[in-house]
Amino acid sequence: MGVKFRLPDVGEGMTEAEVVRWLVREGETVASDQPVVEIQTDKAVVELPAPVPGKVGQIPWKEGDTVAVGEVLLVIDTDNESAHRETAAASEAAPAPEAKEESPSSLHHTLVEEETASPHRRRVLAAPSTRRLARDLGVEIQQVTGTGPGGRVTKEDVRKVAASLAESHGVIRFADRVARAAKKGSPADPDDTGVSSGGETEKAGDTGTITEEPLSPTRRVIADRLLFSVTRKPHATHFDELEAEGLVAWRHRLKEETGSGASPVGYLPILLKATAVALKRHPLLNAHFDEEKMTVRRFSPIHLGVAADTPRGLLVPVIRDVDRKSILQIADELRELTEAARLGRLMPDRMKGSTFTVSNAGALGGHFATPIINPPEVAILALHPVEQRPVVRDGELVPGWRMNVSLSFDHRILDGADAIRFTQTLGSYTADPGRLLLELT
Repeated sequence: MGVKFRLPDVGEGMTEAEVVRWLVREGETVASDQPVVEIQTDKAVVELPAPVPGKVGQIPWKEGDTVAVGEVLLVIDTDNESAHRETAAASEAAPAPEAKEESPSSLHHTLVEEETASPHRRRVLAAPSTRRLARDLGVEIQQVTGTGPGGRVTKEDVRKVAASLAESHGVIRFADRVARAAKKGSPADPDDTGVSSGGETEKAGDTGTITEEPLSPTRRVIADRLLFSVTRKPHATHFDELEAEGLVAWRHRLKEETGSGASPVGYLPILLKATAVALKRHPLLNAHFDEEKMTVRRFSPIHLGVAADTPRGLLVPVIRDVDRKSILQIADELRELTEAARLGRLMPDRMKGSTFTVSNAGALGGHFATPIINPPEVAILALHPVEQRPVVRDGELVPGWRMNVSLSFDHRILDGADAIRFTQTLGSYTADPGRLLLELT
């Protein structure tokens, strides 16, 4: 008997996902809970396990396809009647999205509204995230021809139309010029260059090659979010140098107390705690901005997103209630989340709900950055290395511990003075971590 395994909502209200990689083949025998497919949601790559043991039957989707929640991902043939009875109901009725997203009823309501608003606007099947992408890229979704199931408009359809519109306005990619020139038999520029598609490489004379490859699913999500942030939020960045003498001395004492020669925590957990306490004093930075309602939503709890560099791209796991956790608790959770992110095992629910984001550039180096705000937040802080520098103290040049920070903020919500006051507060804690005790409750 065949059990239809339908794409579930993995917990973030998604309406569709992209098939990244099949981990099984048709005809292969699988165990219950064995990972069978990797999917890309709006936030992460997630492995989905087989609901029952059996033999993989039909796989109707290929890698790169976009699948709506509730569609059959694959069929597992099994003779185990009890297993079938236990999972059939959940598998067969695997969740259509909630009405607030785009269930059949809400989709019908949306289409009716569109037709009522304008009798000449055609009906469009598209997920809310796809519609949002179309708005961000300036594409009328009614102009997009859907290539998904039932004519559904996918994000890739929207991107193709956006690229076409950009080209019609003179924004033409270099690779496209090269390809067109090659067809005409003439080079696109003085170098005899080649270009590849689909990740392949072509020889191009004696001057080398050009390789063109599509963005990974994760990088496409990153690209969409950053494009939205940069084009919709008026960024301004404040740079500051903080005294870190007390921070270094305090961590050095931790090393001595453990007797192992290594501190139980790095600088980052301490700085995350200091950031959370500073946000308590400057709550306007711990906020979201609603673009449609033009309202600012301030938060009492402090949930910090911590940008992590991973093989899949930049991911932002979230540590919740940082203001209420000890530095050791923050350090343990940070290690757990960072490891999960690097291994591709970070679940989507661990990457949502942040109220402020910290980008730790200290491990890689550099002194300045212009970090891009993580929407709908209103600010982001980049932390740079803690290092010894020549400083002037009492008229003499002496060595001193310093660190740079870069704070990007939405200038509609915050002014430069707000940014300066925040980094000065943070600097008072790095100069003397004992000040944190006065703020803790």
